Amino acid sequence: MSFTKSDLAISTMWNFRKAHSGEELIDQLTALGFSRVELNYQVRTEWLHGIRRRIAEGAIAVSSVHNVFPKTLDPRFDTDSVMLGYEDESLRKQAVELAKGSIEWALVLGAGAVVFHPTEVPLDPDEFDVPLKALVKAHRTDTEEYRALHARMMAARQAAPYLDRMMKSIHELADYVAQNNLPVKLGMENRAMCHQCPTYPEMELIAERFHGGPVGLWLDTGHGIMMQEMGLQQLPLSSRAADMIVGMHIHDAVDALDHYAPCTIEGDTPGSYPALEPFRPCINRCPIRVLELSGRLSAEEIITGTDRFVQLYGS
Repeated sequence: MSFTKSDLAISTMWNFRKAHSGEELIDQLTALGFSRVELNYQVRTEWLHGIRRRIAEGAIAVSSVHNVFPKTLDPRFDTDSVMLGYEDESLRKQAVELAKGSIEWALVLGAGAVVFHPTEVPLDPDEFDVPLKALVKAHRTDTEEYRALHARMMAARQAAPYLDRMMKSIHELADYVAQNNLPVKLGMENRAMCHQCPTYPEMELIAERFHGGPVGLWLDTGHGIMMQEMGLQQLPLSSRAADMIVGMHIHDAVDALDHYAPCTIEGDTPGSYPALEPFRPCINRCPIRVLELSGRLSAEEIITGTDRFVQLYGS
C-alpha cells in the first residue's frame, strides 16, 4: 500500500517538553508538515481544550492515543508499570478503568486506535536491562559476561502469571469495546526493555487469543530492533499476528538506542538504510503509521528522515 507524508502521523513524544499549551503542541507538529498526530501519554489534561480547538479548525487529525490518556500522575500506572497484569486485583481493575478512559478520549478525538503498554515483570532495570544494553552498545554480546547476565535475566523473567492477568484485562477491554460497538482498535505494543511484555512470541499469544475482535497488535520498530539486539526475539511474525497489526511506531534504532528519525542510520553499504527493511511488509500493510521520534532530534532531522522514509518505503 503506497503512502505519502500526509498519510503519516507524528507522536507528541517529540515535543511534549517543548510545548506550553495544546495549541502550541499541535502547531509545532504542523510546522513540520504533518497533518496527523498521535497523542501520547504525556499529554496533559489542561492541553485538551487547545488540541480540540485545532482539530475543530481542521489543522490536525488524531490517528491514535496512547494509554494512559491523558497523562496520569500516579506512578503505579505510568508507561513502565505492571499495568494490566497487576496481581493486586484492585490495581488491575484500576488499570482497566484507566484504559476505558483512554478509549473514551479516543472516541471524542476521532482516533482509530489506542496504544497499550500491556504489562511487565517487575524487575529493576538497573539489574538487567541497563547493563545488558551497555554491553550491546559496546558490541560485547559475544562474551561470557553477556551470556551469563542474559541467562540470569531469563531465569528471573517469569512472565507467565503477568501474561495471564494481562489476558484477563484485555478480555475485559475487548468486551467493553464490543458490547458498546465502539469504532476503535486496541493495539498491544511490543516493548523496549528486557523485562517488559510482550516480546514477539508473547505477541503471538495475544494474536492467538484475540484474533478477529477489537484487539490488535501495535508494532514498534525501534523496540523490535533493540530487543532483537538483546537476543529476545526475531522477525518475521506469523501471518496471523501480522494480519492483526493495527498500527506501528516507526523509528530507527542501533546499539540499544532508539527513536532516531527513520532511514537515518546507515548500514554497511554507503547510502543504504537497512534497519527498517525487515519491517517493510508490515509497514506496507498497516493502517496507521506513526513516527515516534525523540525530543533530542532537530526539526531538520525529522523532515529529512521523513522525506527519505516516504521515498524508500512509500511507493
